[in-house]
Amino acid sequence: MAERILGLDIGGDSVKAVLLSRGFRGGYQVVAFRRLELAAAGGLYQAIETLFADPDLRGTLCVTALPTGMLSFRNVHLPFREGKKIRQTLPFALEPLIQTRLDEVFIDHVATLRGDGAEIFAALVARSLVGERMALLAPYVREVAVIDIDTVPLACRLMLGSDFPARALVLDIGVKDTTAIFVQMSRIAQIRHFPFGGETLTRILAERLDTDRPAAETLKRNGTVPPEAEEPIRQAIDDFCSELRNTQTSLLWQGVLDGTPDRIFMTGGGSRTEGLAARLAEALGVPAERTDLAGSKGFALGNGLFGTWDPALMDQALALAARPMAKGSGFNFRQRAFEARADYGKLRDRFRAVAVVAGVIFALAAVEIGLEDYGNRLRLTALKKDIETAFRRIDPETTRIVDPLAQLRGKIGEMRKLSAGTGDTVTATVLDLLKEISELAPADLLLTSFNLDGDAISLQGEAQNFDAVETLKTSFAKAKTLKSVTIGSTTMKPEGRGVAFDLKISLTK
Repeated sequence: MAERILGLDIGGDSVKAVLLSRGFRGGYQVVAFRRLELAAAGGLYQAIETLFADPDLRGTLCVTALPTGMLSFRNVHLPFREGKKIRQTLPFALEPLIQTRLDEVFIDHVATLRGDGAEIFAALVARSLVGERMALLAPYVREVAVIDIDTVPLACRLMLGSDFPARALVLDIGVKDTTAIFVQMSRIAQIRHFPFGGETLTRILAERLDTDRPAAETLKRNGTVPPEAEEPIRQAIDDFCSELRNTQTSLLWQGVLDGTPDRIFMTGGGSRTEGLAARLAEALGVPAERTDLAGSKGFALGNGLFGTWDPALMDQALALAARPMAKGSGFNFRQRAFEARADYGKLRDRFRAVAVVAGVIFALAAVEIGLEDYGNRLRLTALKKDIETAFRRIDPETTRIVDPLAQLRGKIGEMRKLSAGTGDTVTATVLDLLKEISELAPADLLLTSFNLDGDAISLQGEAQNFDAVETLKTSFAKAKTLKSVTIGSTTMKPEGRGVAFDLKISLTK
């Protein structure tokens, strides 16, 4: 009897499930698939309960994944290549780089052998998050065999293709965020998370056109964007492309990548946005295409499934169901949880047998290195406390600190959006205002003071005469971002060497 495996993709707005029949000769057939909106179902728990009301899905072997935004990633170089030694050493190599205690996280990794050592790409996740995922699914499935990371199984499946390039960028563009996987020489070199998704563009359309979300979503997918919304849509996509380029440049500079991607592979609901692939291809200078696992060799859709299958939404769940169970096929935090429990039992038995010897060894070791190690740990603890204190001062609203660097990057991304202007805030950044003012001002104008306070600007400077000040006021009044311009005061400089002026400018909201 063919084995049936359930791939379960739990996203921020929906749950996607693919039931895959895996034949003894290696063929795959999609037996069933489901997609449930969390909002329509009443929440995650209700969606899971509704999903497993289908008896075909209950009691199956399940493969699922964790959201990229909930994990931390690190690149580490170790001077040896043995797998066992890497697993034993990696936690201690990562400890100075993270803020969380080692006993609060699970660590998994992929490695590439290089020279006499190994380049390690490690992923860390809170143990509580793995426990919550297992508890959520335990009542419905026979076993949660694998807990991977979003988009990783899809990237690994794409790597198996004979035409897969040496370097590639795999993008999973979801509703609210994007996971980017940089692949180099058939290995995962880096994973990054970006606060950009299909909802970003839908929201811009809805606001610009003063329409509801469904209508804006239809316009976005059809590519029928009205002229008044084209520029903000283009700007949002360009900002995302700029972040990708900056990330790529940083990885090249760090030596994580040794070249730029040859192709871009896109999946996720946001990838269906008309024109997005072309903009990405133009910005990064490489071809961009959408994935279609079911249309590739080795997969078949069951009867009656062709008309409703959407690769952009279902490829991730399909890749999870088709994920090999063997080690080295990606990440598996379910395995890390199992090993942690097994290691605890072995450690307890061994401790009883060697307690006396261990006590002697530790006592002797303490004489030589104990004080130095204790001092180092005290300094490390103090440093972590300083970092946490600084983090709290910058972002006092955050209650849980897992990876302060990643969390602050996310906060900076949010602040960038805020600075770009939404709702009642100013619609232009400071750089935009300076650029427009410099373009409108005459070449002989001397600005001595620029002060931005909320939606008002105070400018002070020097002009040739009073007429030049009036001309400057008229010129600034034509600017798109400047609502009104008022001359505060004008004073003739000593010996008739020009006029000192003060302008009050209010900004367009």
